[in-house]
Amino acid sequence: MTRVRTGTVVALAAAVVAAAAVLAAQLVSLGPGSTAYAAAAFERTGPVVGPGENPLYAIQEVLKGQTAAVLHGDRDAYLGAIPVADTTLRDRAGDRFDALTALHVTRWDLATNGVPGQVNGAWRLPVSIGYCFDDPGCTPIPLLIDTEWTVVHGRVRLVGYEQTDRPWDRSRLTVRRGERVTVAGAGSVAPELLDRLLQASERGAPIDDRAASAFGGPPRRYLVYVAGDEEWKRWYVGDTENAAAYTIPLQPGTAEVVVHDRSIRADDWNLTMMTHEFAHVVTLVGNRYPAGAWWLVEGIAEYIANGDGGALHDDLDAVQRYLTAGRWDGTVALGPPAAGATLDDTVARYGIALLAVAYLAQRFGEAKLFAFFTEVVRRYGTVEAASRTVLGAEWPAVAKDAAAAVRQAGRQ
Repeated sequence: MTRVRTGTVVALAAAVVAAAAVLAAQLVSLGPGSTAYAAAAFERTGPVVGPGENPLYAIQEVLKGQTAAVLHGDRDAYLGAIPVADTTLRDRAGDRFDALTALHVTRWDLATNGVPGQVNGAWRLPVSIGYCFDDPGCTPIPLLIDTEWTVVHGRVRLVGYEQTDRPWDRSRLTVRRGERVTVAGAGSVAPELLDRLLQASERGAPIDDRAASAFGGPPRRYLVYVAGDEEWKRWYVGDTENAAAYTIPLQPGTAEVVVHDRSIRADDWNLTMMTHEFAHVVTLVGNRYPAGAWWLVEGIAEYIANGDGGALHDDLDAVQRYLTAGRWDGTVALGPPAAGATLDDTVARYGIALLAVAYLAQRFGEAKLFAFFTEVVRRYGTVEAASRTVLGAEWPAVAKDAAAAVRQAGRQ
C-alpha cells in the first residue's frame, strides 16, 4: 500500500501491519521515572472533590468541558484543567488542540472507561476518545488512552495522558486545504512541499473519485499527512523500508495517507503517487483484505494511477529485467515482496500486478474488473469462484492468458 522513494514507483504492502493498528493506539506508558507530567503547582480551579471521594464524577466533568472546548474552538477552556506550571503537558495538549482545530474536527467525544484507581498517590483512569474530521455524521474513530489525575486543595487536575500514534497527537501540524484534499505536514516539513503535494493530490482526487463509484462512492475528503524523518518513525506503522507513502485503514469507512517529505519530487511523480494511494482509500474503504489478494489490491491501485501511463512507465523496465533473469514462474496472483527483496524485484512484482489487472480490464471490461475485485478483496471470495461468476471464465485459463500478456509486455 505504499510507494518507495527511489526513482521508481512501487507499493510495499502495509495491510498486515496496518490492520494491527486499526482501532488501537500505540501508547506511551506513564509511570514513575517516565514522561509522566508532574505538576509543580496547582491553581484553585477545576471541579471540587470532597474528602475521601473518588474523583470519577469530577473527571467526567473535566472531559465534558474539554469535549465542548475542542468543538467550539476554545483553547483556553481546553487547557483549563492542566496546571499552568506544567509547561510540558500544556504545550503538548496545546499542539493537540491546534492540530484538531486545523483539521476541522467535527466529532470529539471523551468518556471515562471504568473507575479511577490510585497508583503512587495519583489517580489513573483509561479514557475513550471518539473523533472525526470534516464529517459530523460519521462513525467516530475509537481510541483508548491512559490518563493520570491529582486532587490538590480539593480540586481535580489532569497531570498526564498517553499520546497515541496519530499525527495530530504527536506533532505540530501545518495544514493546507483544497477542494477535495487536506494535507497536514509536520513542523519540519517545508511549506512549499505541502503546496506541491496538495496540488498533485487535487489533480489525482477526481481520478479516484470516478473509480470510487464502483465501491460505494468517494470519501467526503482525502486526508494526507506529510512526515519528516523523525515523524516517519513515530506515526502509525513507523518507518517502512524504502517507502515513500502508505495508506492506513483506521476503521471500515476511514483510511488516511502518510507521505515522507523526501518523496515529494516532480509533479508527475507526485500525481502518480497520490493517485495510487487514494486508489487504496476508495477501493478498500478502510477494510482489511485477504493476504492472497495482494496482487489484486496493488495491481488495481497501479491501474487506477496509470491513466497517463506513468505507473507502467515506472514499472516496466524492472518487469523486463525480472522476466529476462527468469525470476518469475508465471504466477499472476503474486504475494508481497519478501523481506530483504531488492528494490528492482519489488518494483517488478508491482509491475506484474499492474499488467495482470490491466489485462483483466482489457479483456472483460473495467466494470467486471471492479466487480471481480469486490468479490475477492471486499467479500473474501476465491479467485476461482469470482472468475466463474463475474468474468464467466475459469480462473486457470484466465490466469494463463494474463501471464501470457505479462510476458508479451516484458519482451517489448
